[in-house]
Amino acid sequence: MTNNDIKRIQSLEMGKFRMEYNQFFIEGKRLVQSVLGLSAKIDSVYFTDPFRIENMEMIDSVQNSDISFEQIPTKQFSKISFTQSPSGIGAVCRLPDQGKADLNQNKWLYLDKVSDPGNMGTLLRSAAWFNFTQVALSPDCVDPFNPKVVRAGMGAHFWLSIHTDINLDIFSDSHTLVGANHRGDSLDDFTTPDRFILVLGSEAHGLSDDILRIIDQTISIEKTGFGESLNVGVAGAILMEKLA
Repeated sequence: MTNNDIKRIQSLEMGKFRMEYNQFFIEGKRLVQSVLGLSAKIDSVYFTDPFRIENMEMIDSVQNSDISFEQIPTKQFSKISFTQSPSGIGAVCRLPDQGKADLNQNKWLYLDKVSDPGNMGTLLRSAAWFNFTQVALSPDCVDPFNPKVVRAGMGAHFWLSIHTDINLDIFSDSHTLVGANHRGDSLDDFTTPDRFILVLGSEAHGLSDDILRIIDQTISIEKTGFGESLNVGVAGAILMEKLA
């Protein structure tokens, strides 16, 4: 691995370079393993000798595939890793082609100004689990390919169609806009529409006033115990499970 290769991968920590190179970096055994079957999305895999020794079967599958790979020194891997405790394996992947939002899809998840990478990754992971494969993000959301989001997403990115900088009003004529709000109707009494957008607001402020003005219906999760509110990642998972 050359110094230029190291600098290029290091630069992928920043959004402008992810866009410039059309790439992002993933690391960790579970995450890399989850996308090995999707070789068309991987440009190259990097691993250390200690990782190879402890994971021979996985490395054999990499070496027997069409994926470009390189074994590098542990010291070099620590330079390209975005974590404090590098696992010893990572991959440079291609950013997916965002394309145009397909309004013919019946079910969408829309995130309004969700800024915390951990929450974003959790929501994307839940969206993949509950088959909300179409995801739209408002302006001012955290970049879904931020390294912290990618780690929290645990491979969900590769199974979702993620659209950024989307205004919710593009769905207003084609779908029922369903917003999560603590003052909304009980989820237990809600009938899922045939075509709908589940809208989740930011961690600190919930749904913005602009969003609330065009929402068709708001729903809430009934509290049966103690607490002020639910984390948006937790609330989103519950809502997606109920509406799936």
